[in-house]
Amino acid sequence: MAKVFSSRVSLPLLELDMPTLSALLTEATGNSDIVYAAIVDHKNNIIAYTNVELIMSVIKKGVRTFDQISFWEGNSSDHKKIINFSSDVIYAETKIGEIYLAISAAEIDKYKKLFALGALSSFTILLFVIIVLYYKNFRLIISRLRAAYILQAGSGSAFAETTRIACPLCGTNRPFSREVFNCTNLNRFRIVQSINSELKSESSDKSKDIFLSEIDKRKDLGWLKHQVMVRCIEIIKKLAT
Repeated sequence: MAKVFSSRVSLPLLELDMPTLSALLTEATGNSDIVYAAIVDHKNNIIAYTNVELIMSVIKKGVRTFDQISFWEGNSSDHKKIINFSSDVIYAETKIGEIYLAISAAEIDKYKKLFALGALSSFTILLFVIIVLYYKNFRLIISRLRAAYILQAGSGSAFAETTRIACPLCGTNRPFSREVFNCTNLNRFRIVQSINSELKSESSDKSKDIFLSEIDKRKDLGWLKHQVMVRCIEIIKKLAT
């Protein structure tokens, strides 16, 4: 805004075209959040302004410059915090004056609050999208944490650590715990496993292993699928009676 304003002011300032300068000042303060604007010639005389009290109260302390625009904090005549901006007015590569613009610090705070609100809203939406995309993984983590907590809380139960339980489906004996049947990801449950794959590392070939989700796709294992379903029905009947 300061750059555009200084470029538009250059020719009228050179010609001391006061009506045009006044019109530019009115336009600058009327269509933006600018508190005041002023135009200074090469001798630091104020040529045109919107409020002389404000421009005379400007004290340049802690001035910083970015992209040929200087800015610093200050106080207006009514002791309100303002942010001042200044830029040289150049004509034919010669400095012929300087312009001043000021924005109320309250407006800056408003933009900061809007930015913070936008950032918080974006983070909330992003977190929601991540939860939706990885809902199954979150459920798996939560169930494992819950199982670990329950296992730790119930460590003093009547069952000793040496107690074993037999799987009702296959009859395999394992240490008694809630984790024996807490397999939430059944698609990656290895129902048929090669003995050689146990001896190899995890990065080795396990193409001979068959997962539970693959039984329905293999015609040669139709009998196994039928047997598992029959056995599950028998277990449900036993538990329901």
